[in-house]
Amino acid sequence: MRQQQRKALALAAVLALASLQADAQSRASSHRAPSRGAQAAQAAADAGYKAYARRDYAAAVEEAQRAVQLVPSRRDWWLLLAQAQLASGQADAAEQAIRRAEQIKGDDTALARTRADLARARSQGYGDAMYKALAANDVKGAIAAGTRAVELAPENPGYRLVLVHALLRDDRYAEAERLAGETVALLPESAAPLALRGYARQGLGKPAEAAADLDRALQQKGLGAAAQRQLRLLAADLALAQGNGLRAMQVLQPLAADNDVAARREYARQQMNTPGGSPSFALRAPGIDCSNVAAAQTCTLQAAAMPPVPGYVNATAGYAAMEQRDYARALEQARLATAAAPQQRDWQLLLMNAALANNDYAEADRAATAALQLAPAPDASILAQRSTVRRRMGDVAGANADAEEALRIGGLPATAEAGLLADLGRRNEARARLAAASGEQSQTPQGRLDMAYLSTRIGDPEGARESFAQADAAGGLPPTSLLDAGYAAMHSKHDAEAAHYFERAIDAVNGLQLKLDPQMVYDVRRTHADLTRKWGVLASLTSRNGAGVLPGFGITGGPVNERATQLGAEAYYRPWGYRNGEFVEFFARGFMTVDGGQNSGSTGTDSFVGTVGVRWKPISATNLMLSFGRVFGPNVRDDWLGQIGWSWDYGNDLFVDRSSWWTTLLYAEAGHYFEAGTNYGIAQGEFGRSYLVGSSGRTTVFPHIFVGAEYNSDDPVAKTAAGIGPGVRLRHWFREDVYNAPRSYWDVTLQYRARLTGDDRMQGLYFNTLLNY
Repeated sequence: MRQQQRKALALAAVLALASLQADAQSRASSHRAPSRGAQAAQAAADAGYKAYARRDYAAAVEEAQRAVQLVPSRRDWWLLLAQAQLASGQADAAEQAIRRAEQIKGDDTALARTRADLARARSQGYGDAMYKALAANDVKGAIAAGTRAVELAPENPGYRLVLVHALLRDDRYAEAERLAGETVALLPESAAPLALRGYARQGLGKPAEAAADLDRALQQKGLGAAAQRQLRLLAADLALAQGNGLRAMQVLQPLAADNDVAARREYARQQMNTPGGSPSFALRAPGIDCSNVAAAQTCTLQAAAMPPVPGYVNATAGYAAMEQRDYARALEQARLATAAAPQQRDWQLLLMNAALANNDYAEADRAATAALQLAPAPDASILAQRSTVRRRMGDVAGANADAEEALRIGGLPATAEAGLLADLGRRNEARARLAAASGEQSQTPQGRLDMAYLSTRIGDPEGARESFAQADAAGGLPPTSLLDAGYAAMHSKHDAEAAHYFERAIDAVNGLQLKLDPQMVYDVRRTHADLTRKWGVLASLTSRNGAGVLPGFGITGGPVNERATQLGAEAYYRPWGYRNGEFVEFFARGFMTVDGGQNSGSTGTDSFVGTVGVRWKPISATNLMLSFGRVFGPNVRDDWLGQIGWSWDYGNDLFVDRSSWWTTLLYAEAGHYFEAGTNYGIAQGEFGRSYLVGSSGRTTVFPHIFVGAEYNSDDPVAKTAAGIGPGVRLRHWFREDVYNAPRSYWDVTLQYRARLTGDDRMQGLYFNTLLNY
């Protein structure tokens, strides 16, 4: 701006000097016989004009001084000296030269122009001093210099606006309002003086007039996007200073959420949510940029930097961590945010959700209670959330009370009300409300997604599957919902659809669109492997003291109280798939005694016993199996065999996030041969700890304690036998890919059993090797 002013000043001086030079030439022509002194003065003046024209201002000053010394009665030469001195930055000397020129008759127009040039130069100097003082944070010095600059150049918009800015910074609101008002009249199409006057009026306790000025500034025509953004930030700051968080939110609504906008929105939320008053907000003078004032005839304003919101950084990190399912980090950040700003209700809710995700129900309950206390009135939404927390804590009475109160207050979305009704056991009402909700909000992708989660909540997996599919078709299924959609499809027995969702979830994890911990990814791959399994083969070789009952195979026959080695194999097929763990399998199996000692009876193919049949797992959540098959063999009487089996285990699969873990396996089975009338039973358990060995991460060693018993109603000696002892198992998993956890394993088990009751078949060394493919 200063450089442009200097150019304008130089142009005016050139025009003035051209006029003076023409006048000088006219005077010279009127004197036919000048003296030698006059001739020298004329030569010096001519040289001064030429030096000025080529911008050699020092030479121009020197020549002009010689001219006026020789002939002091020429106004035009004094004005030449004044202009040269102004161009050289010698304003005080130029003022003295102008005063001498005023005492001599001559061109009054040239004199007036030179006086104006002096005033501009003087104002430019004061303007420069004002800018430098502001840069040095000398506000009072800036006001003093700026006041002189405006007095000398009242038409300069930059000086006026910067002076208003300085007056605001010094809390001189009345002077700032007066000068800004004058500038509004001078620059009727500029937003800057209106905004500055609004801030001055706020300082004078005129909030309505202040808001009107900012509204008028926002309505000015020709505002660029950057200027519009800054004015909206300024208007939001004014609204926050007035405690009007709602107005601040409205003004900020069109702006993209960068850091400045987000911080102001957070302050606005605090003002809107804080009962009994609003958190104070100190209004600070905006920044100002006049670098383009010569072209734009106005300055641009910049909103003051936001003061840090206590806890805001932590809360933002907590929300991001929740979205990424990094729940441990979310809880850590939520705790820091609420510690910094315990009166922030939204952050108490963040803490509640983070604690809930980490199964810390007590902390979630405390945070929900704190959020309720911070609400200006009973809040059905928070009550509904606390109801969920308390139900997970096992506080059914408290959860039901919260749910009933939330329903009484009302105002919840239909889907939320249906969820509460489902929690209260009023499922018919919940389904009716869900049907109403379907018509109200299921037309949007988010509405369909909400419907999917509510259907899951009330135990309608088919409805959830359909809603997830509709949301997906409409492009409204985020990566974080892929697993939920997969489980809904699985629970509704749509295996292929569920597998597809799980594959997409795994792809999203690998593509960094979804964050899951490694064990969760492994569990998804294990579920995918179970869903897609259609067939399998098992083969085992067992050596122990005497034949008896073999899990799954029933009574195997063979020697009693002599070491027996028996081989078994089975193949099975699932014609209708996994069906949410309620699958049906057709199987064919057989076993034979490979070595039975001196009293073994039949061995090899003569000892073969086969079974073909079907089995059914009727309950998805319980590993209970019902089986019925036909037993046959060359040396056995054909018979029908009915079996019921149950098992439970923990840690029998791999963990990929640890090197060792506790493992427990329980198994029980009973069978009945219908034609022979024979019964058998077996119960056994293994308790120990599994350890990863080797570099593959797929091999485990399982040292354990075995305890077991078996019953055979057809045994001629001891119908029941039991044993206990230490054992170790080596297992290796294999056959995996991107979407499937290892689908097969082989293992070798070695145990030494001490007899508890019965004969020797549950005593001594036990060896088994198994292939599960």
